[in-house]
Amino acid sequence: MIERAIENWLINTNERNYQAPFCQVLLSQGHKIIYVSSHRPMEQGKDIITIDKDGGCCAYQLKTGDIDLKKWREILGEVKELMELPVVHPSVDKSRLHKAFLVSNGEITDEVRIQIDQINEDNKRKDRKYSYLDVINGKALLREFIGAQGEFIPKELEDFDLFLKLFLADGTDFLPKEKYFEFLNQVIFRDVRGQRANATNAISSSIIMLAYALHPYQVKENSYALFEAWVGLAGSIIRYAQKNSLRNEDWLDSYTLAFGEVIRNLSILKEEILQKEDFLEGDWRGDGGLVYRARATIVLGAVAALEIHRFHSEKGYVTDERVLKRIRENMGLLWLWGESALPYLFSIIKYLEISNERVLAQSFLNGLFTGIIRENAWGKEDGLPNPYYAINDLFEALFGISTQTIELKEFSGASYMLWILILMQARRNQRQILQDNWQKLSRINLHEFRISNPEDLFSWRAERINHSEFPRQTQSWAELQKEAVNFEGAPPLFTERLDLLGFFILACPHRATKLIVGLLDRLSLNLPFQALRNPNPF
Repeated sequence: MIERAIENWLINTNERNYQAPFCQVLLSQGHKIIYVSSHRPMEQGKDIITIDKDGGCCAYQLKTGDIDLKKWREILGEVKELMELPVVHPSVDKSRLHKAFLVSNGEITDEVRIQIDQINEDNKRKDRKYSYLDVINGKALLREFIGAQGEFIPKELEDFDLFLKLFLADGTDFLPKEKYFEFLNQVIFRDVRGQRANATNAISSSIIMLAYALHPYQVKENSYALFEAWVGLAGSIIRYAQKNSLRNEDWLDSYTLAFGEVIRNLSILKEEILQKEDFLEGDWRGDGGLVYRARATIVLGAVAALEIHRFHSEKGYVTDERVLKRIRENMGLLWLWGESALPYLFSIIKYLEISNERVLAQSFLNGLFTGIIRENAWGKEDGLPNPYYAINDLFEALFGISTQTIELKEFSGASYMLWILILMQARRNQRQILQDNWQKLSRINLHEFRISNPEDLFSWRAERINHSEFPRQTQSWAELQKEAVNFEGAPPLFTERLDLLGFFILACPHRATKLIVGLLDRLSLNLPFQALRNPNPF
């Protein structure tokens, strides 16, 4: 049954969606991946470039569907670039011929194979310094994908049920994240104490299994759900590697593939939203109001996080003015539906700051700060739900889809996110607004999620301690600023993976702790990390 599911996925997917699992197969064969295409122009016919275990350079061009003579004539120019143009990469000696592979998830007809043989023979006979073209068809791919799964194919009824819930999902909705993380932990990353090879194989198989488990979301081109899925896998790989004390070489290549899919799907989402004039999806008659505002907040927050990542990771990257324009035009749509909205809104604040829109960013931060104080004040009838309630939980309760009721009064007088906003204000030297609101906020119980093991931050559920305290009635400004910039003792796991954490808190808002948000916040503030000398209390 599972083999049939893999075959069905492979037949119906496209080259972008089987690119990552094919890379994982190459890794398992001893290749080193040195380049993976983002499917932009000027890529010279090469979607994947590797160094094989014998030190040879290999270049792959990926295609979708059967390749008959008509299709062959359409792609011949790209194929010639694959064969004839040298690989341009610092790791490759351009004076040596690379190996060229045409890969398709369909069949390559006999007529096309004959032409390929003729081209190879003609190049050899005339001593042209062109690469020999080999082919990998759908049947060969299927064997590789099934073989790479090994013992990690779901066998138990309960495991198979978890797989089917993903594989047979509608694909247009939110990713069912609790079930998804259960699938990762129970089916793929289950306890494999013993040989390191077993743990390494689990990580390798995760890339391939996830690719076809997410088929419904690929078909519906649900880029945001795919983003959440890949960011969840990337975090799970880190957690699993830490739990099993794996070496970097045991897991880092697979993690890089998963993280690449995070960026790829967010990039698709970005271009989708920039090509549209609104945030509507489907029939406009059932898509508006709060649903529309929630979608705008999520999409703009996610795209802002992508821009922040590129700003910090790509030398000389200039933020996209089109994104800034869309955010400025839609500031009025942004919605604090609950504390699970804060990671999206935080990303927008940070994006505005790196785009030199600091006045607008500060104004928006002030609105969030006073909004949470107002909405979660002690005794208020309707408080903002805590970060464990995602927007889909609220909509399901609101529209009667779920039997679960959410008593909003339970959230008054408490907040998980207020302390985060207090420290953000302190980092920006916003003493006056803190002073003006301190009496009111000191009556709100500040909750904090604390985990026992750093790697468990990358899970949906973990052993934790819920710490609560009320702010002091009077607070030293110097001490507050000192706390705001004090990151001593932050686990290296967090400081080394800030690139992932900026995305992970979007998928898992309840993991946006004051430490994590603080580490992300300081990236572009250029703060002097020392307390200012002003001991006067508010």
